[in-house]
Amino acid sequence: MYHIKEDKRAKASVELICDGLKRCLKEKSFESVTISDIRRVSGVSRSTFYRNFDRIEDVLALMCDRVFEEAFLSDYANISEAVFRTWFRHQELIETIVGIDRGDMLYASLRRCTSRMRSGLPESGDAALLDYLASIIASSMMGIMITWVERGKKESEEELKGMPGGRRLVRLLNRFRLLG
Repeated sequence: MYHIKEDKRAKASVELICDGLKRCLKEKSFESVTISDIRRVSGVSRSTFYRNFDRIEDVLALMCDRVFEEAFLSDYANISEAVFRTWFRHQELIETIVGIDRGDMLYASLRRCTSRMRSGLPESGDAALLDYLASIIASSMMGIMITWVERGKKESEEELKGMPGGRRLVRLLNRFRLLG
């Protein structure tokens, strides 16, 4: 997992590491990228890498968390639009995660994000319903993203939202927002 301190220097190092991984992924497949590659491109030391991350997958997990936080925090009045728009802006990250067969990373990131989002909402009295709804949303999103990448990212944002799974996700996202 990642464990980033709340100081300026640590945050700057993490940004360098994330940017370094992105640059490495433009030249190599994820499986071929090493910590030494990231360190070389980002200019951080090995100890700095390990101070913030346990392994390279953790850098992806942080990047994934950030993408979904961006989606859920961007336009809360229309969360479904924000989610689909954000997917399309960060499709390279999603494609990398799907390409290394780590759908579980998408699911875990989405669950963390919906949990944080839920914790900021007023108590609705039905915590179990919100928990199950968050799980269904995460599963639906993960399935749609994986299928979209596996199909070659042929569908547009509007086409994905109009498909049965996309319409269901839009309804679930809106219900989650209303229940909180």
